[in-house]
Amino acid sequence: MIVNITRFVFMTAGALGGFMVSRLIDWTEQIGYPQYFAVFIFLVLGISIGYLLGGIFGRELAMALSRAEERLRDTSPADLFAGVAGLLVGLVIAWLVGLPLRLIEPAWLAILSLGTLLVMMGYLGMRVALLKSGELARVVPAMASQEGRTDRHPAVAPLLLDTSAIIDGRASVLRSLGVIEGEARVPRFVLAELHTLADSADEIKRGRGRRGLDFLSKDAAAEGGATEVFEADYPEIPGVDEKLVRLARDIGGTIVTVDHNLSGVARAEGVNVINLNEVATAMRPTYLPGERLSLRIVKPGKEASQGVGYLEDGTMVVVAEGSEHVGEDVEAEVTSVLQTSAGRMVFARFDGADGGGDDG
Repeated sequence: MIVNITRFVFMTAGALGGFMVSRLIDWTEQIGYPQYFAVFIFLVLGISIGYLLGGIFGRELAMALSRAEERLRDTSPADLFAGVAGLLVGLVIAWLVGLPLRLIEPAWLAILSLGTLLVMMGYLGMRVALLKSGELARVVPAMASQEGRTDRHPAVAPLLLDTSAIIDGRASVLRSLGVIEGEARVPRFVLAELHTLADSADEIKRGRGRRGLDFLSKDAAAEGGATEVFEADYPEIPGVDEKLVRLARDIGGTIVTVDHNLSGVARAEGVNVINLNEVATAMRPTYLPGERLSLRIVKPGKEASQGVGYLEDGTMVVVAEGSEHVGEDVEAEVTSVLQTSAGRMVFARFDGADGGGDDG
């Protein structure tokens, strides 16, 4: 629709321009052709040029409007209010500062100077207001919207999935179970990184990238819980993680990831984060010293007498005196529990020898 309207405007302008050009010269005297023939030629030429230029400008205008609609859809009411207020303040300041410019001669230079000042100050005021909209929302309560900023509860914030969370896939399960709430969204630059992984020459990276793309495809086909891919980018920021932190801060979103480093950086920036590994660790049962565990010893430990086994939830158990029972199901008694950045580790001692001694 926009392309057709633009073409019509350009074709009309081309026809008028061609007609005006054809009237500048008396073609009958110059080349011996009737005047109406020259008018016809220039009309066709002007309309043709208008059709071509209208199509080019129309498509560019349609794409620009589409991007503007996407950005507007992703902009919170607080940001819109702050942007408009900043624009108005900038225009008022420019008008007051530019009063002396109206004395400049000639008049067209005064108009050009004042117009340039209005554009610059209006843009500057809008940018400053948008950059400080979070602080302004805390100062002016009327600017606080239902979307809020980074201080709102993460349960109602949009969930921004990074590449590792998409590949992991547990976020979709947690959302379907109601453990975490919010609209799952993936910015375009994260999807681009996923495509890069899927096209990688490294087999492991390629497999992880394709797994993530498959997850997005299946989730898009699901009802009620589809992950939305939306346009967002910060060309001045090189790293994907830094872009994601900036985006989460701008729209008041919560980052969902399994990346420990990204979690630390986001929290340092005051952004809400859900680390799926931390959630999984928190959901594991707590073991107290003296409790008995049943598990299979699968391999020797670092120490000569140790054996290593795993519980059903993936918790690693280091069993003292268990190296001789690799491949066997044993009973062990918990002696201590160690919480590390990688997860929870349980230390236990093999209970078979003690039990045999008691029976004797």
